[in-house]
Amino acid sequence: MSILALYYSRTGRTKKVAERLSALLKADLEPLHDQDDRRGFLGYVRSGRDAILKRPAILQPLAHAPADYDLVVLGSPIWAFTICSAVRTFLEQHAPAIRRAAFFCTHGGGGAARAPAEVESLLGSPLAVPVLSLQDRIVDRGEGETEIARFVESLVALFPNSLRV
Repeated sequence: MSILALYYSRTGRTKKVAERLSALLKADLEPLHDQDDRRGFLGYVRSGRDAILKRPAILQPLAHAPADYDLVVLGSPIWAFTICSAVRTFLEQHAPAIRRAAFFCTHGGGGAARAPAEVESLLGSPLAVPVLSLQDRIVDRGEGETEIARFVESLVALFPNSLRV
């Protein structure tokens, strides 16, 4: 079974989780690169504004084609109670090519509850398994391994004959 772990990370937290999932799932790893400068306080403010207004991001071309994978594991930070602009834009551009999707997110403590429905709406289909949602402080402390393991186990249970970790 082929898996692509695809994510956007402004601060590095979502990247940490994506790297861990990629290692556990033996998945190819693909960061989304937004051409907007989102560093620092102004980048933080601009990111929240763009998420609220659902402004598209300008993404660099992908190295991996989502259509080539049986499962795409999407990762997004939560900005202003919604998925980030880069992941929204990716889904708007590539949703028809995605066979099955799983979703994980990192967040400061709020907003993650609405994100799965938003992702499903953009995909046009339900997510394969329950969402992995980790608070930033958990990621910062290097914790969350139990939650990550449960998420991976749910994917293994979904594909028992083809996914072994």
